[in-house]
Amino acid sequence: MRAFILLLLAACASSPRAAVPPAPPPIPETRVTPTPAVDPVGEFEWASALPDGTPIKGTIGISGTPGAYTGSVTAEGLGVFPIRTVGVTGQTMVINADHPDGPLEIRLTFVATDFKGSWHIGDSTGEMAGKRLR
Repeated sequence: MRAFILLLLAACASSPRAAVPPAPPPIPETRVTPTPAVDPVGEFEWASALPDGTPIKGTIGISGTPGAYTGSVTAEGLGVFPIRTVGVTGQTMVINADHPDGPLEIRLTFVATDFKGSWHIGDSTGEMAGKRLR
């Protein structure tokens, strides 16, 4: 029996060994650079339409720092409405302003300096579009 084990060990030692497979190629590193959040400070021009289809346009001016933004929404021929709050999440900005018909909410989504969005006052809503002036 001992001779058999020695013979088996000798056979195993002399058998050709399989080569170690080469290492797989490295996985390329992909870095995702997040787009910084929109800076709400600046001046913006916009265009929209009233529920009856009448076109309107105006500007939005925002100054201040996070948590303490101030400014106004101006609608040509309709008035100037003071901004109460401004919130930013990524490329979306939400503006709340005081309006005689109730709270005015504006939601804007930016692509570079252009934006599209909507406004809401009471039961009235509308789409709007515009761009950053500065």
